[in-house]
Order: sequence, then C-alpha cells, then structure tokens
Amino acid sequence: MKINLNDLKTFSEVVKTKNFTKAAAYMGVTQSAVSQSINNLEAQLGIKLLNRSTRSLTLTEAGSRLIELVGQNIENIDLGVEQISSMKDLPSGHVRISADAFTIKYYLWPKLKKLVKQYPDISLELTSENRRIDIAKEGYDAGVRVGNLVEKDLIAVPISKEIPFRLVASPEYLDKYGTPKSIDDLKKHKGIYIRLLTDNSLMAWEFKDKNKSVFFRGPVQLVMTSLDEMFDAVLDGCAIAYLPYFLVKPALEDKKLVSLLEQHAVTLPPFYLFYTSRRLMSPAFKIVKDTLSEI
Repeated sequence: MKINLNDLKTFSEVVKTKNFTKAAAYMGVTQSAVSQSINNLEAQLGIKLLNRSTRSLTLTEAGSRLIELVGQNIENIDLGVEQISSMKDLPSGHVRISADAFTIKYYLWPKLKKLVKQYPDISLELTSENRRIDIAKEGYDAGVRVGNLVEKDLIAVPISKEIPFRLVASPEYLDKYGTPKSIDDLKKHKGIYIRLLTDNSLMAWEFKDKNKSVFFRGPVQLVMTSLDEMFDAVLDGCAIAYLPYFLVKPALEDKKLVSLLEQHAVTLPPFYLFYTSRRLMSPAFKIVKDTLSEI
C-alpha cells in the first residue's frame, strides 16, 4: 500500500496542534486542504483516525497507534530535509519558540532581529505565553524559562546573565503610605503581582533573609500578566512592585522610583532556552540557538 507522505505529515501536524485551523496556518495551506488530506489518509487506510466535531478533535485508537508508529519518523524526515538544506548558501526553515512577552522583548528579539536580516530564508514564530508549556506536545522547537524551572530531561542553554531583582515604589506612593523597613512591614502595603496562567496563581515575591528564602504575598492592589505593565503601574504610584533591576534602573537613577529592602532582594538564575533531545537538529534551529546563546 502506497501512502501519500504529505497526508501523513498533515496528520502529524493536526495531532500536534489538535486543531485543523492551526495546522493549516502552520503548514501554509487552507483548512479544506488539511481536511482533504485527512480524508484521503483515512480512505487509503480504510479506518477512522480522528473523531471530529465542531468543538473537539480526538484520536481514535487507530489514530493513536498510527502516530505512535510513524510520528517520530515523520519528524526525522522533516529534520533530515532541513539538514540537507544546510548545504545551500543560506539555511532555511521555520523555528517556533514560546516565551512570555517580557522575555521576547528584552532577551530574544534584540538578538534575533539581526538574524532575520542575515538569513531571510529562516522564518521565526515567537509566541507570547504567560504559562508553562510542553514544547513537544504543542509543536514548538524551544521555549524559554528561568534556569531552575527547566525540567531535567530537557536540553537547556543559558541565553542571559543572572537576573537581579529590586523591590520598588514611587516617591508619591511612599509619601502617602510610608516606607517599609522590613519584610514584615510589607503586610501593611499593597503590591502589584503577576498572574501565572499555567495554574492561575499569583507569583509570590522571593526574598532572602539570613541565607534563607522567604516567599511573601501581601495585600494585592493590581494583578497583571506583563512585567512591562507592572513597571508602568509602579511608576504611576499605584503600589509596590518587584521587578528585574535592569528594567527599573533608569527610573531609580532619575529618582522616579525608590529601591526598598535591597538587602533582601534576590538574584534569579539566567534565562535558558530549552528544547527536546533530538537525533537531528535543523540548520535553522541551530543558528537560532547559537545566536541566542551569545551572552
């Protein structure tokens, strides 16, 4: 039995994205073309592979078995073709990276913008997500997290230096509510917190006190999902915020913000680019990885 390889690739992408529309967008084809490929594959095999409705898409037992048998081979074929493309003068390929908006803005794009100009045949997809994801399951080449949050079975390379934090407030806020002198004093002050969409929780502030870590979450004034938004809010005198030092440094120097409890501020590990272990690495991804690894 001869099976169309493109139909198998389409099936693999639909399984990754769990969505015909997303699979079509990623492959650069119409949704109807994706649907036709799946219909062709099911007709050739004579068995149903997907349970489809307007709201859900699930694998049948046969579909699960098929992706288990051929999924890795399809990926290796794609990677092998991309590997061969490295023999051309200009490497090509599509690279998908998941990170939060702050990381993309300050740590990825400043490095990758030169790559876009240098390698026009490499296309990048930088997706802003304030949640922890399974990059393999969701079809990403890589993701970015602080080093101590990367799973041990993933390959990780640092793309930044360590990240010192500062607890800050505006002079206007401190004139109105007073200046906290200890971590315990923060219970009397309202803060600006970031929400992690992975589990819908508010991230606690981590401090150090006599070489021990102290996690604090006090009264909440504002909840946001972007560090840039938090920075704007603390500048406006809304509450206290705990932010990366490089982000608040200019405002501290201009006396638009005041640093609080510096003796308790922590320094987080570097950001790491993480990806799954593969027998093959596409030329496009290798160039992206090497570019981001330049610290």
